[in-house]
Amino acid sequence: MLFAQPNDITLTGILAMNTGESFPYTIVFTESGGIIKGYSFTYKKPEETKAAITGLLDRAHRSLSFKETGIVYSNGYHTKAYMCLIDARLEYVQGGRGNVLSGPLTSKEADKTLCTGGVITFGNDAEIQNLFGYHEKFDTVISMKKRVPEVPGRTNEAKPVVPTAPMTTEQVTTGIVKTYDWHSDTVVIAIWDGGHVDGDRVTLQYNGKNYLTNYSLVKEKKQVRVPVSQHGIDTITIIADNEGSEPPNTASLMLTDGTIHYSILAYNKQGDRAVIKIKRSPPANSGGQTGR
Repeated sequence: MLFAQPNDITLTGILAMNTGESFPYTIVFTESGGIIKGYSFTYKKPEETKAAITGLLDRAHRSLSFKETGIVYSNGYHTKAYMCLIDARLEYVQGGRGNVLSGPLTSKEADKTLCTGGVITFGNDAEIQNLFGYHEKFDTVISMKKRVPEVPGRTNEAKPVVPTAPMTTEQVTTGIVKTYDWHSDTVVIAIWDGGHVDGDRVTLQYNGKNYLTNYSLVKEKKQVRVPVSQHGIDTITIIADNEGSEPPNTASLMLTDGTIHYSILAYNKQGDRAVIKIKRSPPANSGGQTGR
């Protein structure tokens, strides 16, 4: 069994600064579980500036947010704009020449000094479609099986292949709450760092009780099993105890309800919290169906 490897995603566009200047701007990154890591390139070669970036991709709402975390190198291009590390949130919108990925940028110095603002626009339709239709690592599986010999007198009819859609990762943060109908009497919570392990620490609560306190996220999944209330709504809370070396704090979760799995990415600034609610479904009538 072979697995396809992830490829870099590239977006090419324009920085339109409030000074009236415009510059070429490109980002190149990989994505896993909604978390992106990569680099930005401002200006044209040989005068370009390269910076490291980290951020979040939300395919469900067709948005991309990212920030430059540090300069890798700069070749000293001069501009009227006071350029600092960029922080941007982009939305998929209708532009004058078709659909584009666009949004305002803000930037600050480390001492919070404001820098020149502007707008980032990515308008390459093929790149944008690749971004929102992109499959993560291991989405594509190539299986090699032995050929089944034909049986004399029997016709081998090809069975229709039913495609399996990749699991969607929901995103939760302060102000965005996800609620799931629950059918089993237990919730299994797996939590780990699905991106680059950068020292993120979280506190995991269930109905206000700490099950993990100031826990350092690693690649290996930490599993917690909790009984579900028979009535009402139970609450899972993920508190960001820090933001690691690559803000924001990001935690990957998998909630398991019997044979049903929910993939979730929780992200927050330090001290903020993400909330997930589960509602126990009433038991099915004898001889009936559960509706799922």
